[in-house]
This record gives sequence, structure tokens and C-alpha cells, in this order.
Amino acid sequence: MKTQLIATAAAAAFFALTGAAQAQTVGHAGVNYGRTQLDAGALGDTDADVFQGEGAVAFDVGSSLRGAVDGSVTNFDADGGDATTWAVTGHLNKTFDGGLAGGFLGVNKSDDVTLWAVGAEAQFNVTPQTTLYGQVGYGQSDDLDDVDFWAGRAELRYFVTDNFKLQGSAGYTKADATGGDLDMWNVGADAEYQFAGTPWSVTGGYEHGEMDDVDLKADTFKIGLRYTFGGTLRDRDQAGASLGSTTNLFGGSLGQGVISAIGAAY
Repeated sequence: MKTQLIATAAAAAFFALTGAAQAQTVGHAGVNYGRTQLDAGALGDTDADVFQGEGAVAFDVGSSLRGAVDGSVTNFDADGGDATTWAVTGHLNKTFDGGLAGGFLGVNKSDDVTLWAVGAEAQFNVTPQTTLYGQVGYGQSDDLDDVDFWAGRAELRYFVTDNFKLQGSAGYTKADATGGDLDMWNVGADAEYQFAGTPWSVTGGYEHGEMDDVDLKADTFKIGLRYTFGGTLRDRDQAGASLGSTTNLFGGSLGQGVISAIGAAY
């Protein structure tokens, strides 16, 4: 029942937001590649290649409201097989001087698991060059015997110039199941540079994640290419086109891999 309510709300919000989009939009589309090194303690180590296509767009809805939609398709290719996940998140926020605040609805789906999510988010300009973003959310999946996910994530973005961004992030996720709880946490660092006079930028990043309950660790290195439309990287940030997705919120690369693997076992 909880999943059905979240799904209905997510669908309604998505169509309302996309229908309200006006001509003046800001966003990006990109591709990236990541290499994940998994350390499963006594069970040994393995590596995974992660390929992703992703994008986001933000637009005015009216009355100081901003809408945004982001989505991604991600393929995990590991020694034991591969899995593909699709994700889409809709955001609706009220803008104020120096920031915005509101909520999001989203879905993350693989062949075996559909995870619905809802939450709140806000971002604020700490300085003219620095943005602090935070989100908290709840996720639920019938495919995982009604496991409840609770998560929080924060990002600090510093703009060396309008087209050169440095970012640090940290997140925590608790999976609450009948048989017990699992805790995941992750930290990361990212950079993006847009070439002068062009809409093209290159990205690079590193993420470390851990699940102490099962002695599982992951280190992910990634690079990518993006096309930005409607302004600079700083414009994209201020418009709300860089808000957090459900993919990043629930454990990042490690969390998505674990959720897909658990679903395949059911």
C-alpha cells in the first residue's frame, strides 16, 4: 500500500512538472564510466565496470516555484554477471534569496527490484562561490519483502570559476528489514570543468562506501563527458538542475549494486 501511494504521487508529480516546463530551461546530458573495486572481507575481492548515461533539466513553474527532472541508466558489469538500473526523480522547490527548498519523488528500477522514494531537500549559497545542498528521504520496495530505507546526503560545491566546480559529498543509509538492519555510508569527491566557449565539460570523481554489518567496502573511480545547455555550470547549480537523485541518495554506487544483488536473490 505504501509503495502504491508513493508510485501514484511520483507519476502525478512527474507529468505535472514536465507539462509545466517553459522554454527557458537549464540542464545537461552526459555519459560516464566508473571502475569499482569491491572488498568483501573473507569472501574475497572483485571488480566491476559501471557505465552510465544521465541527464537533468530545471525550469520555472511559476510563483517562485522551480521544477526539475533527472534520470539515468546504469549498467554494472562484474565478474559474476551484470545488472542494469533505470532511475528518474522529480523535484519541486520554492526559491528564496540565496537558495531553494522543497521535495522530491523518484523511482529506481532494475530487472528484479523497483524502489520508490520520497523526501525533502534544500540548498543554500554559503558564499557567492559555495553551495551547500542536503536531502533526506524514505524508500520502499515490495520486491525486497517491504524493506524500508532511510537516507540522508549532503553536498558542498565550490566554484573556482563559473565553469569549474569542485564538490565533496557524504551520505548514510539504513535498511530496516524484518530480520535486522543494515547500515551503509559513503563519501566522495568530484570535479567538473567546462571548456571555454563550448557547452562541453569533463568530469572526474571518487567514491568510497562501506557496509560494516557485512564487512563490505567499495572504491569507485569515474570519468565522464557532459553537454550543458542554458548557461554555465554555476547557472545550472543555481537553477536547481544539480539536485540529488535517488541513485546517489541510497548508498551511491555501493548501495545500488547491493540492492540489485539482493533483489536477484529473491
